[in-house]
Amino acid sequence: MTSQATTEVFNQLKELLNQLNPQTYTENLPVLNNSSIGQHVRHTLEFFQCLINGASTGIVDYDGRERNHLIETELIYTQKKLAEIEATIKNETNLNRPLLVKVRYSEKNHELVESNFMRELVYMIEHSIHHFALIRIGVQVHFSHIPIDPAFGVAYATIRYKQQLEALEN
Repeated sequence: MTSQATTEVFNQLKELLNQLNPQTYTENLPVLNNSSIGQHVRHTLEFFQCLINGASTGIVDYDGRERNHLIETELIYTQKKLAEIEATIKNETNLNRPLLVKVRYSEKNHELVESNFMRELVYMIEHSIHHFALIRIGVQVHFSHIPIDPAFGVAYATIRYKQQLEALEN
């Protein structure tokens, strides 16, 4: 189930990226506090990279992500990185692999919180949807000619709730 949701998240992002050009991908959008779609995509992909790196080291450190400027500025590079990340996640065989998540709320101190690969993958799905919602706003306000999947940036629980309401109305 989680792997299916992860695939859907990747597919939604690929579909959107295929519709963008380099200018729309990198343009700073006032509605997004002058950040770009590319910056939100970079942030999202780097969280997946942190999970992948953490699977090999045993410690996931989301704060220590690379912040690779190429992901936010080079659309083709980003699409290749997305494909690499997707393949790595699909090939993960130990979803119950224990992990520690490094959490820092100050410069001086950090905590290590117990988790596992599956739990962090669930977090990645929710985190991605959150950023997709922001991207959706940017596209709708600044690039309204670009069609967006109705489920893009909408939580699974919200989709199910709306479906239940529609069923009751019919």
